[in-house]
Amino acid sequence: MHALPMPLRRTVTAPTVRRIPGRRAARFAVASLLTVMLSAGWQRQAAAEDLALQDAASMAGVAMFLNARAPGLILAVVRGEDSVIAGYGETAPGSGKEPDGRSIVRVGSVSKVFAADLLAAMAATGQLSLDAPLSRYAPPGKAPLDFADRPITLLDLATYSAGLPREMADPATPAEEKNPFATFKASYYWDWISGHRPAYRPGTTAMYSNFGFGLLGDALGRAGGKSFAELVRERVTAPLAMADTALRLSEAQKPRLMTGLDPFGKPDPNWEASEVMQASAGIYTTAEDMVKWMRWHLADDTAGRPARTLAHALWRPHDGLARLVGVEATDSDGMGLGWIVSPARERVPLLLGKSGGIGGFMSYVVLSPNRRLGIFVVASRVDFAMFGGIRQAVRDLAAELVPAAEGR
Repeated sequence: MHALPMPLRRTVTAPTVRRIPGRRAARFAVASLLTVMLSAGWQRQAAAEDLALQDAASMAGVAMFLNARAPGLILAVVRGEDSVIAGYGETAPGSGKEPDGRSIVRVGSVSKVFAADLLAAMAATGQLSLDAPLSRYAPPGKAPLDFADRPITLLDLATYSAGLPREMADPATPAEEKNPFATFKASYYWDWISGHRPAYRPGTTAMYSNFGFGLLGDALGRAGGKSFAELVRERVTAPLAMADTALRLSEAQKPRLMTGLDPFGKPDPNWEASEVMQASAGIYTTAEDMVKWMRWHLADDTAGRPARTLAHALWRPHDGLARLVGVEATDSDGMGLGWIVSPARERVPLLLGKSGGIGGFMSYVVLSPNRRLGIFVVASRVDFAMFGGIRQAVRDLAAELVPAAEGR
């Protein structure tokens, strides 16, 4: 679908990030397919696998962009040592500027797996324990109530199984407050949890909870003696040189933030997330940084292995749980640390997946650590109805790339 860069015979050496311009994507869709078919017979074998990655990503990206009907879309794919970044549409409606690997986006609830990375890193170094009770990190006088004899643990929060509500807005928020995220406050979170027991015994019910991840982020900050944002930078993003991944944008970064459409089709004002929302939905990033992050998750170096082992494990299998709400009950096996774990089926490999939506953006990331495959996509339009199509397109792309990945 997408016109491939010329010359087609170029051998790509690893590690490589291939950036594919998207402006001509729809225009050259048929021509690209024809070019690939006609040239397939004379491609050098050394470049064949990379060509397959480029072509599969190109076609998938065009299809996702057209189906999303968003102003812009960015796709990043990592397979082994190779990667592709493709941008489509515009950075803002009517801007005429195409998004690329340095365009800044919001990933919404994909932020949860960054919080889980921090949790895994701190647990791997013995700074805390996954089964530590949340009460250990509560402010003075704000200890969470137990469910009978069962306290809420950090693992319960990270696997959506603490029995907590999805959201918890402060009813005292002034009516004139324009930022809809200002109603989410750490002080109110702790006030509420210290006066209300979990709805269900922790570990027995899966219920998606932004509230729970807000508490987790605040607890991690208390455990580390710094703000959650500082810890994410020190333990997750800085070691990977992810300079554009942050929980607050600098003035220099703000001009690169894309503008998307809200659920009503209007440009979203991109309200900044409150501090307690950072662990659940606060991350800003770029496709280039997401490539670095996916590479880390797909690596096998000795230093990172303990944290990755914790981060990629299936901690709460769905089998045996009493209820499954908001966790893809019919198409997953259970929960990892922030991840929804989907089984291998119909040529799609086992995937760790996480979706997000906030401030004019819908995002989705999947990892297949067994196949060294990672896919990230973000569209600049909030429309939950379109997410099913993007999710299926990502899974189809993973299935296409698995046969080549088997021999790596």
